[in-house]
Amino acid sequence: MAPSSKPGIRFTVAFPDPHTHLFEIEMEIPAFREKVASLDVSLPVWAPGSYFVRHFARHVRDLAATANGGSVAVAKVERSRFRLTPEAPSKGPFRIRYRVYAHDLSVRTSHLDGSHAFGNGTNLFLYVEGGLHLPQSVRFRLPQGWRTTLALPYERGAYHARDYDELADSPFECGTHRILPFTVRGVPHELALYGKGNENAEQLVGDLAKIVEQGARLFGRLPYERYAFLTHLLPARGGGLEHAASCVCGLPAFGFSKPDSYRDALALFAHEHFHVWNVKRLRPLALGPFDYSKENHTHDLWAMEGVTSYYERLLLVRAGLSTLEEAGKEWGKALKDHEDTPGRLVQSLAEASFDTWIRLYMPDENSPNVSESYYRRGMLVALALDLTLRRDTGGRKSLDDVLRLLYKECADTGLGYVPGRYESAVSEVWGKDSTGFFARYVRGTESPDLAPLFDSFGLTLGKKADETQALTADFGWKTKTEEGKLVVKETYAGRAAYVSGVYAGDELVALNGFRATAEAIERLERDAEPGSEVLVTVFRRNRLHTVVLALTRREVFTYELTAKKKPTSTERRLREGWTSSPKKASAR
Repeated sequence: MAPSSKPGIRFTVAFPDPHTHLFEIEMEIPAFREKVASLDVSLPVWAPGSYFVRHFARHVRDLAATANGGSVAVAKVERSRFRLTPEAPSKGPFRIRYRVYAHDLSVRTSHLDGSHAFGNGTNLFLYVEGGLHLPQSVRFRLPQGWRTTLALPYERGAYHARDYDELADSPFECGTHRILPFTVRGVPHELALYGKGNENAEQLVGDLAKIVEQGARLFGRLPYERYAFLTHLLPARGGGLEHAASCVCGLPAFGFSKPDSYRDALALFAHEHFHVWNVKRLRPLALGPFDYSKENHTHDLWAMEGVTSYYERLLLVRAGLSTLEEAGKEWGKALKDHEDTPGRLVQSLAEASFDTWIRLYMPDENSPNVSESYYRRGMLVALALDLTLRRDTGGRKSLDDVLRLLYKECADTGLGYVPGRYESAVSEVWGKDSTGFFARYVRGTESPDLAPLFDSFGLTLGKKADETQALTADFGWKTKTEEGKLVVKETYAGRAAYVSGVYAGDELVALNGFRATAEAIERLERDAEPGSEVLVTVFRRNRLHTVVLALTRREVFTYELTAKKKPTSTERRLREGWTSSPKKASAR
């Protein structure tokens, strides 16, 4: 049973001692129609967009409750569920007070210190079992000089959400951060910057507006009333996380001056903003409404993340913020890394999507041999699918049309699409059965051949060799120095170390009787002939072992995308249709 009174559930968030990293939260639950003997409240075990069970309740402490002023016993009955039992059955209202420790500054967690308070609802806000549909509101008690950025409607001193899903999907930044407003299509946007680096804020706002406009042109509208880019400038890149009307991005504070790293920053913004359509609204059934108590499986995460990873670079080209050659460099890098990953022959895109809960966020030394990222592989398949649709229809249809079709269906129903619908939507747009494509590249482990596809667009995908070491010998391992010891971290299936019996975890002692160092490995890979043998001496569980390792051949190159000097008119037309900004569409 859930409370039903109109005011809904009210939260108050305070941070009287921010250096303790403790959020102090008060939750008010309105009265029930009838008396209840007990009431269960829970905290999510995962954050939508980050598909891994993280057990946020481990940071909850000092939870206490009252019912209509009377005392209430509190007991933890499951890993993230608390049972409230009043002395006698009561209608309430119920009031809960608790604290949450927050000292992890990532996009999926929460962080509080003397400089700011960043909060994700899934980490902080309890929900009433059976009451996810209830209206929610949150107000803040701010230290002097602090302010709040939160993409929810603000009225009478509080931010309001229509239900728990919207509240949990609305991260906030409180502090003295900079707020840079801008408008796209009459819709207000904000860039909220925590920290300081070498960014050009005015240029960044202008470029963000161009990115937002490209997404709006593709889908025909902006699907929100206000949007916030919550941005943390950090010592190193911290990734991103999408939300329905905001995103959180962690960027290197001093990574804005170099063109490549600045484009990487723009690509991250483009990726997370594109998710307002592709994931938050265009989505499989499994991705909303959510079950916050356990994993939510789907075979289509590749279409959510891989397709978005493809568009993050294409949108920059369409916005005039990147050249096609620069985008091709990133696609080529992904292709090379994909080809160097043995797991591509083992795990399909559909399997990688379904198993993300136990693989992507839990890599080990064998992960490269048995799995492949649905971000990377999904991006390459999305690229192949888009080029195939455009080539086969003479440029009349594309992946843009697939996304628009599915977006309209999801927007009309308010629900996600059913399993298999993505594939059938591709068939509708393509005008032919897409079963073979999906069987090979989504459910199977084949990789699409991109070179002939690019060729149809007047582009050449070629290998650019390192002239100083075009062909080198290869140990087939990844090593790292730890506490002064050179340790094997990974060995790759089919390559020298794996075949010869070197194990991940081995401490390298000597190569051909000489001390093993990173420099010695580099010298042998550069100077030794492929096929030559190396005596590799290691400590394995404190015992000395010697392995005879036969070096294999490795070609050192990068892929690059170049335009033909004399493309045909058809090739030129296809390429221009692909990279040009769609005509501005009116809101549906």
